[in-house]
Amino acid sequence: MTAIVVALLLALLCSLVLTPVVRVIALRVGLIDKPDGHRKLHKEAVALGGGVAIAIAAFLGGALVFSFYPGWARPFQENARFLVGLGGAAGLICLVGLMDDWLELRGRQKLAAQVVTVLIVVLGGLVIESVEIFGLRVELGLLGIPITVCWLLGTINALNLIDGVDGLATTVGIVLSLTMAAMALMLGHVADALVAVAIAGGLLGFLVFNFPPAKIYMGDSGSMTIGLVLGALAIRSSLKGPATVAMAAPVLIWAVLLFDVGAAILRRKLTGQSVYTTDRGHLHHVLQKRGFSRRKIVFFIGLLCVVCGVGAMVSVYQKSELMAIATGLTVITTLVLTQIFGHSEVSLLVRRIRSLFESMLRLPMKHKPTPKPVSSRFDGDRDWDTLWQSLLAFAEEFDLSLVQLNVNSPSIGEEFHAFWERKEHPPQLRMWRTEVPLFHGKLAVGRLTICGTSREGATCAWMAELIEGLKPFEQKMRELLDDQVTERIPEPKMLSPTVTAAR
Repeated sequence: MTAIVVALLLALLCSLVLTPVVRVIALRVGLIDKPDGHRKLHKEAVALGGGVAIAIAAFLGGALVFSFYPGWARPFQENARFLVGLGGAAGLICLVGLMDDWLELRGRQKLAAQVVTVLIVVLGGLVIESVEIFGLRVELGLLGIPITVCWLLGTINALNLIDGVDGLATTVGIVLSLTMAAMALMLGHVADALVAVAIAGGLLGFLVFNFPPAKIYMGDSGSMTIGLVLGALAIRSSLKGPATVAMAAPVLIWAVLLFDVGAAILRRKLTGQSVYTTDRGHLHHVLQKRGFSRRKIVFFIGLLCVVCGVGAMVSVYQKSELMAIATGLTVITTLVLTQIFGHSEVSLLVRRIRSLFESMLRLPMKHKPTPKPVSSRFDGDRDWDTLWQSLLAFAEEFDLSLVQLNVNSPSIGEEFHAFWERKEHPPQLRMWRTEVPLFHGKLAVGRLTICGTSREGATCAWMAELIEGLKPFEQKMRELLDDQVTERIPEPKMLSPTVTAAR
C-alpha cells in the first residue's frame, strides 16, 4: 500500500515540474489553442500539449517505484505483455493527439488512428472473452474482440468530448483513475492499481496549471491517451477470472461520460448531421448555458462521477451488480427528468421510435402520406420556427425532396435543427443536392441543405429561379438576427449554392 502512495506522489511531483516546461515549449513553437469566435470561445490563446507532461509524469512515477520497492517488479513481470502493449498504444495515441492539436486532423483520420492503437492493446492480451452479470456468465466467442474494440473507442472519445472546460477532463480523469485503483486493489490486481494511481498523480500535478483559468490544456494528446489507458484499466480492474469481466461496475464508472457520447450521437444523427460534426450540446455546454461558472461545471460533473465511482466500488465490495445498475439509472434518469441534460435527445429518439412504430402498423395506402417535418431547439430563443415554415413552403413550391436547416452559432447562443424529406426520392440521375453556408456578415450562423429534381429545359434558368426563391428566406433570416444581435454586423451575404450531382 505504501508503494501505491509513493507512486502517486512521485507522479504528482514529476507533473508539477514537467508541465511548466511543456507549456513554455508549446508557446515557443506555436502549439496553442486560439479562440475562433464560433466554437472556441475562450478569450486568449492557451498552450496545448499538456497530455505529454501527464504521460511522462505517470510513466516516471510508476517506474521510479521500482527503485524503492524492487519487490513490485514481480506483478509487472506477470503482466508484461499487457503493460507493454498498453504502453506502446498509449505512446502512439499521444503522438496522434499531438498531431491533431497541431494540424487538426480530420475525424476519420483520428478514428483510424484510434482503431490501430486499440488493436495494439488487444494484441497485448486485453480481450473480453466473457461477461458476468447476476451470476450468469456469457461467453462472447468471436464477438469478444469487436466488443473490446468498441469499449475502448468509446472511452477514448468519451473523455475527449468532455474536455471542453478548464480542468474538467483532468478532474474527471482523477476521479476515474482513483476509483479504478481502489477496485483493482479490492480484486487483487496490484499492477493495475499502481498504473491507475500513477495516472492520478500526473493529473493532480497538471490540475494545478489546468484549473480555471487554465494556463495550459491537455489537448487531444492527453484526453485520448488517458481515455485509452483508463478504459483498459476499467476492464482489468473488473476481472473476476481469466478474461471474465463483471461489466456493471466499469460501465457505471463511465456512465456519465458515455451518456454524453450517446446523446451527441443521437443529437447529430436524428437531426440529419454527421457524427463528426462539432457542436455545443454536450453536458458541460448545457451547464454553461444555464449560467454555471467553469468551476461549478467542474464541481457538478465531478460530483456525478464521484457518485458513480462510489456506487461501483460498493457494488464490487458487496458483489452486487444490482447496486451498480440502480446507481447508473438513477443518475442518468435524474439528468433527463430534471431536463438538465439529455431531455431533448431522448425526446427526439422517442419521436423517431413512435414514427417507426406507426409506420409499421399503418395499412398500405395508394397515396403515401407526406412525412412530418422534425425540428428541435437546443439553445436560444430566436423564432427559427417561422423561418423553418418559410422553407417548407419553399420546398412545396419548388417540389424539393429534402430540406435541412442546421443553426449552430455559439457566439450568439443559438442552436436549432430541422429536417424534412419525402418518402419517395426522384431518380438518381435527375437528383441534385446543394449545401449553403449561412452568414450574417462575418457571423457564421449555420448551414442550409436542399435536394431536388432537375427540371426540363436550361439548367441555368431553373437554377436562377431556385436562387430567386431563396431570397425571402434570406431576408427573414436577416430580420431575425437584426432584431436581436446587438453588435453592428456587416451586410449579410448568402453564398451562391454549389450544385453537385447525387452519386
